[in-house]
Amino acid sequence: MGWTSRRTRAVFLTALMMLVLTPTSGAQSEANTVLDERMNIIDLSPNQDTTVQVETGANTSVLLSWSCGACTVVVDDTPTHITTTNHGASMVSVHVEESETLDISLSSTSAESMTLMILRNINNDELHALRPSPETAVVSAQLRTCLKPTDCIDLTTENLTSQSSVTVGEIALHTGEVHASEDQHLVFNASQGDTLEWQWLATTHAVQLQIYHQTSAEEVLLNDPHTSNSMFSQIGQTTATAAYWTAPDDGRFVARISTDDAHAIWGALAFMHPHRPVDSLVGLNLTEGVQVLGHANTTSPFDWSEVEALKVEAKGGDVEISVDQLLSGAWVKGAPSILQDGDSITVFPYPDVSVGRLQVVNTSVFSLNVNLESFSDANGLEAPSYLPQDLETENASWPVVNLSEAASGELTLAVHDTTDTYRIVVDGWEDSIHFVQFVVDGEIDGLELQLWDIDQTTSETLATDITRPIGDQLKIGLQVGRGTHYLQIRFQNASEATPHLWGEDVEPRSYVLQPSYSLIDEGEEPWFPPSDDAVYWGNIARWFMGVLFLLPVLYLGVHVQRSRSYAASVAEKKQRLAWYTSRLDSGESNVKQARTDMAKALHAVAQLAWQDGLEAWGPKRLEHRTEDVALAVWSVDERLANQEGAWPIVVGVHVINGTWDLAALRFDAPEGEPYEVVHVEPRFLFQGEEVFLDTMGPGHRTYLVVELSGTAAQVDLELNGRMDGEPFAARIPESLVRSESTS
Repeated sequence: MGWTSRRTRAVFLTALMMLVLTPTSGAQSEANTVLDERMNIIDLSPNQDTTVQVETGANTSVLLSWSCGACTVVVDDTPTHITTTNHGASMVSVHVEESETLDISLSSTSAESMTLMILRNINNDELHALRPSPETAVVSAQLRTCLKPTDCIDLTTENLTSQSSVTVGEIALHTGEVHASEDQHLVFNASQGDTLEWQWLATTHAVQLQIYHQTSAEEVLLNDPHTSNSMFSQIGQTTATAAYWTAPDDGRFVARISTDDAHAIWGALAFMHPHRPVDSLVGLNLTEGVQVLGHANTTSPFDWSEVEALKVEAKGGDVEISVDQLLSGAWVKGAPSILQDGDSITVFPYPDVSVGRLQVVNTSVFSLNVNLESFSDANGLEAPSYLPQDLETENASWPVVNLSEAASGELTLAVHDTTDTYRIVVDGWEDSIHFVQFVVDGEIDGLELQLWDIDQTTSETLATDITRPIGDQLKIGLQVGRGTHYLQIRFQNASEATPHLWGEDVEPRSYVLQPSYSLIDEGEEPWFPPSDDAVYWGNIARWFMGVLFLLPVLYLGVHVQRSRSYAASVAEKKQRLAWYTSRLDSGESNVKQARTDMAKALHAVAQLAWQDGLEAWGPKRLEHRTEDVALAVWSVDERLANQEGAWPIVVGVHVINGTWDLAALRFDAPEGEPYEVVHVEPRFLFQGEEVFLDTMGPGHRTYLVVELSGTAAQVDLELNGRMDGEPFAARIPESLVRSESTS
């Protein structure tokens, strides 16, 4: 029994494992999805059905088209109001009489991604059964307007057809059902030069499109009908197929859609490209290249110089172009050219050209790569083919060869440029001698070099040399003086080098000039007289510096004059010390103002005569006079002292004869504690009871305020020093009593 039970469990587990590993056919891999976009990418798993749904209105059709490797599309047509029709292996149309959500089953035998295009709600509501006459007013159908080519054209691809949104509501999308017995018509308003673009998306049968252009008075059938084949689908096409028509005048396009089959369902995209008569390239950097994109025709003006060649390359299709050049205010027409896809053309400018214009005509859609390529020589200049007439000729158009670095250039054979002439500028002293040498790198067959040594006074040629290739080397050397000389590189036979017509795109002959230089004789160092500018500015500098030096003298004169004026005013106002006291008593002045005024008065009174100075300070004084010196002392109101408790006095010294040096005033207290000098105005040196004066000559007058600190009741004043080298002293015989000075 135990063995039987274990065997039963083993069989059960084995069967369960096999059931799990066995795939189930027809299982639905995921929930149904409602598709509302025109283009859909759907991933399919092998042997698994995927069901999607599409909603559509009553009395409409749905057109399905797909692309895949091994997929199958089945539409559930069980409802009686649904009719399905297959159109080949990858297209099916569905007609519904009532609003319906269609169930579409997708499957594949391998893992792959399929592309499914859905055109739904197809009816003829916006279509006209009869073509309207030119004078009949009808409602214009909607379409996508591309204001700029880049709004609709994807520049990342070489396909110039317009790109449309894949959503169902895209206004560029048009659909319909056409019968052999009745054509359909669409109307699109357009202005002169506008371009209508039409792309077939899918057709169940062959459908033909004809475009009429109508004005208010007439109708014209435009050329090139656009036909779609039976069972055509844009899916799987490498590039979209488009047709274009350009409006010859203001009016409208009328699209006539017809079929020879009994019934056809179709879908298409319509775009309108407004006319762009001018697409300016002025101000753009064409050396880096620009793209000119558009429809029908346009004119693109651009800046152009005589050393730049215009290169135009067609991309995406054939283009008819011409290039005009502006010379002396008039346009010179260029020859028309038709460029096939990938072809290019190079147009060379005429001399003195200033502006060019690229014209595109008779081209439905075009894309051009436009760029300017310089063929200038050194310094961005095109080297002339001749020498200047003389040194007086303006030679700025002759490029200068730098003797310390290589210079590249080319002989542009397309414009019959077979000779290039360069300037050589040698700097040095008078009568100096220099050796210059040039070696040509590049293809040198048929070339030659010539070098001229030019007299800088007469413009005559002092020496010249011509060399041709020796082996694989072409070089030339010559001794020259200082100044401007010329080098020329040219073809030995210009006519053999230019058998073609002017302007033909011929490969240029490029070269590199390798210079070398050495100084042979330094010459004499020149002396140059100063220029007029140097003389002019030198005079200005001298006057300027002179004025600066005179400013201190002027300031001193003004200061002396002001001091004298102030001294005169002081002399008129007698008893100045008493005046200070009265102003302090009355409050008209404060101590600080009185001190400041007294300091100024010391300098002013010193300019007066001795007797006038005595009267200026007032009568309250001690005075002593000898044959050689005079001394005077005044007591000052103690409120004017800088240090509290100090005794301020004014001392006047007048040297009558002799020259005093090492002079000092000594304030000696005959009784009691000695006095100490604590402040002096003006600021003479002082120490203890002495004040040291400057050297004083005959006629010298000095007044100073001395503040004494001490408690003695009186003080004696004496002047010590050397007069004319001999020791000398003068002492006032009386003592100045402090109590008498109290104010």
